[in-house]
Amino acid sequence: LLFSSAARTQSRLIDSLKEQVHHATTSEQKLEAILALCSEYKSITRDTLDYYAFLARDLAAQTNKTRLKQMAELAVASDYARWGWTDSVVYTVDPVLAANQANDPEQRPLYFRAARLKAMAYAGRSRFREALSILYKVVDEAERYRDSLTLSENLNSIGSVALGRGNAGEAITWLSRALSASGDDKSFTEIKAAIFVNMADAYRLQGKTDSAILYSKKGVDIFAQTRNMTNLAIALQRQSSVFTAAGKLAEAEASLKEMIAVRQESGDGNMYSGDNISLAEFYVQTNQIRKAIAFCKNALMTGDVHTLLPGDNRSYANEITIRLEYYQVLARCYKMLEDHAGYQEMLEHIIVAKDSLYEYNSAQAIAELQTQYEVQKKENTIIQQQLDITKKNNRFYTLLGVAFFLSVIAVVMFVDYRKRERLKLNAIVEKEKDLAARSIAKAEEDERKRIAADLHDNLGAYVASIVSNLDLIEPGGDDSPKGRAVRQLRSNSQEIVSQLNDTIWALKKDALSLTAISDRVKVFIQRLQHSYPGITVSVIEKIEQDLMLSPSHAFQLFRMMQEAINNALRHSRGTRVDVIVESRGGDWRILVTDDGVGLKQTIKEGNGLANMKERAAAAGWQVDWRSEEGSGTSVVISPATTN
Repeated sequence: LLFSSAARTQSRLIDSLKEQVHHATTSEQKLEAILALCSEYKSITRDTLDYYAFLARDLAAQTNKTRLKQMAELAVASDYARWGWTDSVVYTVDPVLAANQANDPEQRPLYFRAARLKAMAYAGRSRFREALSILYKVVDEAERYRDSLTLSENLNSIGSVALGRGNAGEAITWLSRALSASGDDKSFTEIKAAIFVNMADAYRLQGKTDSAILYSKKGVDIFAQTRNMTNLAIALQRQSSVFTAAGKLAEAEASLKEMIAVRQESGDGNMYSGDNISLAEFYVQTNQIRKAIAFCKNALMTGDVHTLLPGDNRSYANEITIRLEYYQVLARCYKMLEDHAGYQEMLEHIIVAKDSLYEYNSAQAIAELQTQYEVQKKENTIIQQQLDITKKNNRFYTLLGVAFFLSVIAVVMFVDYRKRERLKLNAIVEKEKDLAARSIAKAEEDERKRIAADLHDNLGAYVASIVSNLDLIEPGGDDSPKGRAVRQLRSNSQEIVSQLNDTIWALKKDALSLTAISDRVKVFIQRLQHSYPGITVSVIEKIEQDLMLSPSHAFQLFRMMQEAINNALRHSRGTRVDVIVESRGGDWRILVTDDGVGLKQTIKEGNGLANMKERAAAAGWQVDWRSEEGSGTSVVISPATTN
């Protein structure tokens, strides 16, 4: 039931691939579909493979894609392999093999396929030295490029060659490596099955029939599921040999019958000599000696395989390696029948056959190949170790560089952190200073407002009372000392009231503009004007952008302007005094000019000039006197300039 279910499964796969061929709309699509079908060359009949392989070659000739042409040639080589034409396989594969290299990732798959086809063609004709020289090279390259699929497949083939040479222990070593290299995904399923079949054969040669039966069953079951007919027939043939060695002749006969059915289904018939040898061995084991002799003699037929017609399943034993196997079975049969003449004849044939094979398969030549492989493998191991050391060194230096880089970053981040913390601290200090300054300014403002209120409410009230009482005294034209004293006292009292009003005016405001100061100066000039009737005093405003001054600065500026105006009126001996207030572009200056006699070089500086300088310094301003004798005097008040 398992076998028939698998057959339907594989049949559906082949039918699906054929459907893709028939439904292809372009020549290139059809070629791709045919190549996919030919890749299942072990599961379709020889006649079908023959037709599609050469159709692929014809279609590939119409395309300019080298890859498709080479794949078509490999399809034809696979067809030749199914017919057992070793020389044709090699002839077809060699150009593809020469055109592709393992070191090119694009060419590598075709290179591995072509190399394996060539190796298997040699191995199929027991030309083990040629086969191994290719297989060792492919295994080395597969290891180098970490191609597990190719590696396990070709390690298994080397194990198979060891079996062909009768070396079971060596075969198990290679097969174990092949099994270790195999992965767990589906692509390794059939490779594992082939390994199991070869393991079974190796254990059979060692006489370990229980292990041989176990591995044989594993391989047959997998090939039955995948329906790989060629490999299934080989697995059944090997299983028959295992059962025969274990003395289970009924099971051996069943395996042989199933093998023959698979061969007939695939169109191979009696093509494979291994099948015939197994059947001959079965006859020998069941004591059908003469039937075995007749069967082997009939199988030793030679001829031209190219003359076989479609459907003709005859096989020729033209290759000496195939004939050698029949000679060995016949020699055993004659010996069992004690037919000394027949036995002697077979021994002579065996000697001739082995001599002709010696140049291909001498133990020394194969040993040399294996030694070369082992040496190359060790060299590769050393190279790999050196590469690993280099990688470790590079990794170490990389980590060291990264650590250094991270250290630099850490230091930079730490310095930046310290800088930011300092900035934060400075900001906090500045904020505290600002808060302190604001607190001081507020305290000063409060104190200023309190002083202004006290001056107004207390001192102002008393001064106003004095002026009022003095107004009640009418000295008249009394020119006595008492009268003059009263008039002077009244004048001083009025001056005190004016000065007090000016002080209260400045102290009560939160801020004063240049325009407000200019207006206050105008009031001050009006109070003085009647005392200097011969002098014209004017205020000229050139204010483009009004500026605000603090009360203290406004008071200082007002006092300096008062002092400059008083000096001009009292000492200039001129007829005109101009007060110019300028403000433009955020800058300002005050000019008090007269047309008097000017300052003399020998004039001694009084308290008024000293006070002006002190007020200017306290406010951060500068005050300059510009004068030439006979040309008047100019007093300039402006913000201090920085060099």
